[in-house]
Amino acid sequence: MIRRVWFLMLACVVALLVVGVLGLAHLRVRAAASRLPERGSYVDTVPGCPARAEILFDGRGIPHVKTDSEAALWFSQGYLHARDRFFQMEIARRLAAGRQAEVFGEVALDSDRKMRMLRIAASARRQAAMLTAGERRELEAYAAGVNSAISRFGSWIAPEIWLLGVEPQPWRIEDSLGVGLLMQLDLSWAMGEELQRALELAHLGRDRAVELWGWSPRQARAWIPPVDGVKHPFGDHEPITAPRGGVGANCWVLAPERCVSGRPLLANDSHLGVRMPGTFYAIHLHGPQTHVAGASIAGFPGVVIGHTEGVAWGLTLSMLDDQDLFLLSLDDSGGRELVDGRWQPLRTVIENIEVRWQPDPVLVKIRLSEHGPLVREQRDESIALAWAALHGPSFLPAILRTDRANTVEEAAAAWEHVISPSMNLLAADTDGHILHQVVGRAPERARGAGRLPAPGGDSRWAWTGFRPMSANPRRLDPKDGFLASANHDVFGEGNYPERDRFPADFAPPWRYRRIQSALKARTDWTIDSCVDLQGDVLSGRAIAVLKQLRPDFEALGGPAAEELMAWDARMTVDSNAALLFSRLMIELGQAIGGDEAARDGLSQSPIGPEEVLLLLAGGLHERWWDDVRTAEVESQRMILDRILEQLDALDQGEQWGEVHQVVFEHPLAWIPRVGRLMGGSWNRGPFPVAGDNVTVNAQYWSRSRPFAVTTIPAMRFVTDVGNWDETVLVLPVGESGRPWSSHYSDQIQTWLQVGEWRFPFSDEAVEAAAVARLELVPGNARDMPPGESR
Repeated sequence: MIRRVWFLMLACVVALLVVGVLGLAHLRVRAAASRLPERGSYVDTVPGCPARAEILFDGRGIPHVKTDSEAALWFSQGYLHARDRFFQMEIARRLAAGRQAEVFGEVALDSDRKMRMLRIAASARRQAAMLTAGERRELEAYAAGVNSAISRFGSWIAPEIWLLGVEPQPWRIEDSLGVGLLMQLDLSWAMGEELQRALELAHLGRDRAVELWGWSPRQARAWIPPVDGVKHPFGDHEPITAPRGGVGANCWVLAPERCVSGRPLLANDSHLGVRMPGTFYAIHLHGPQTHVAGASIAGFPGVVIGHTEGVAWGLTLSMLDDQDLFLLSLDDSGGRELVDGRWQPLRTVIENIEVRWQPDPVLVKIRLSEHGPLVREQRDESIALAWAALHGPSFLPAILRTDRANTVEEAAAAWEHVISPSMNLLAADTDGHILHQVVGRAPERARGAGRLPAPGGDSRWAWTGFRPMSANPRRLDPKDGFLASANHDVFGEGNYPERDRFPADFAPPWRYRRIQSALKARTDWTIDSCVDLQGDVLSGRAIAVLKQLRPDFEALGGPAAEELMAWDARMTVDSNAALLFSRLMIELGQAIGGDEAARDGLSQSPIGPEEVLLLLAGGLHERWWDDVRTAEVESQRMILDRILEQLDALDQGEQWGEVHQVVFEHPLAWIPRVGRLMGGSWNRGPFPVAGDNVTVNAQYWSRSRPFAVTTIPAMRFVTDVGNWDETVLVLPVGESGRPWSSHYSDQIQTWLQVGEWRFPFSDEAVEAAAVARLELVPGNARDMPPGESR
């Protein structure tokens, strides 16, 4: 009894302490928020500011910076990024550098090990050494702006920083470069696709695997290396990223003759992971040499997607395979690798990982092959990674060069020397030109195509360099008056010789086909109609699948079959059939390939929606329908009959939006107690969303978490080239990362409804839209209190 009383007393004390700490945190955050004005006019005397800068904020809290100094321009951007998004920046730079355990303790140790093994921080240091003097000055000015904000606000710069008891450290050039590399890692998953293929080859056998992949006999002979298959599946402690579809984008440009305004139109929406705050930060920068507006990334300077006075551009992933795995032969000591019959030493790097609440650092041994870092070290298997991002200069200077372009040719030329990432650059300029240029450089492979792990001991399979950008696909001012990219196979659009093609994991063609069909059908395009197309939820895949299944549905009947046959194939939130179809595709994939997976030791069915359609259309052998676990030989109709019976038993009134939902979750929401108490109140959602993985309005979910949205349009951008004040730019949640800001989540409803927010550009339009004014003035910190009104 006494023990119970003591336990209750202790619980009360802990509860009071938690309430007290959170209350104090709330007061401190409120105090910090009061120093970040969102209305009125203010002057900040900022140490280190190179020159005076005027910043006008519109009704969404988007800053419009104007200054007579380029250095002050980048300084101001760094200051604003830190002011509004510092916790996001802090998490990103720690993740990239493998230093999260310094804040979160042992729970983050695995992540830190992986980042160290991938050599992100080391590559950032190497890239810093390659910067020109001018590039270094720009990144230094940005870092100085970040550091000025840190100095100004201290741990109050973000509520999360104070709650975690972290003292903000100075921002460095290498931090910006590391954030860029982290973004590249998020856009590269070829190594996971490669390992998955190797597992399918090992477990399904050559004939079935090759049939599943759709390779020709010639491709199979050239692409399957003469090595034993991999021995182990994906490991939780390895940095080999699992395959993950769903990261991509849509972009299109329309020539003047297809537009009501007589000017080109450009539309772009990037598909990235659900984040709170969102991936992009809108900004307008006006300096003596740079006048640009659009979507930036908090952590490095410049505008990634946007427009200048003369040209607008958008980006999508080219889907180029820029990562290869190499199976190594090591000696008994594990310190040497066999290459062309000779032993040569691996390079070994020892790094310390500081872990919060532990007295001693954790030592990590990183070994480097001639191909790249070892990403798997098991007793019977060692694998090295070659990744294009670990070669050549950073792409950040290319972004800054693009921000000064005024023609489509200048925008493309800005990326000429970039190796990675490989992107589809689409651009339109005020002279009426439209351009599609694949940027980035494909690895040169003397043998194979990087589709499967290659023999690391045979230099004939190693990378020999990178192809020039001039070898990439390019189209300028096509006769049909439009260009589009949706991560599809660009080589299907022209007569490209085999030698010019590069290996890639292209997205299914459904988004591209829908966009292409819409663009071709009209010559009266406007900003509004482009936004409407961005919100399109017609599923081309559903149309194709249901066309194949209609004879079976008519023969078998039932409520589910009748509903699907009457459906218009639109993935709207109030659709019952959209949910039925999505469940049908899951059940078909499992029924067709789940038995082989169970028999052959695969972690999941190798049959996804595209393979289901391929089988229905006759592209795969009908033996896939048979359940190998039974004595009976099942047919297509028998399998469908079973699945329809299951679907008929479900609630026919349930709608797509009841299960297909997005939650914007604060980064601290995963932490026990703190996440529930603070992170939970900083989350937004769940919200029902239309669309799915293959609609133009792409709202992706994965087989591992059916229907929970994991990837979204991370921004929507449409511009009438030359009439810049009519530009539309909408973010998923809001501009600010500060939870008590009125701009933390003020764009959610507009984003959910695929609505429009204008993004002014001219001095007159910016002034008319302004609701707050901040002037950064060079000087000593003691000259004026921060945020003093005038």
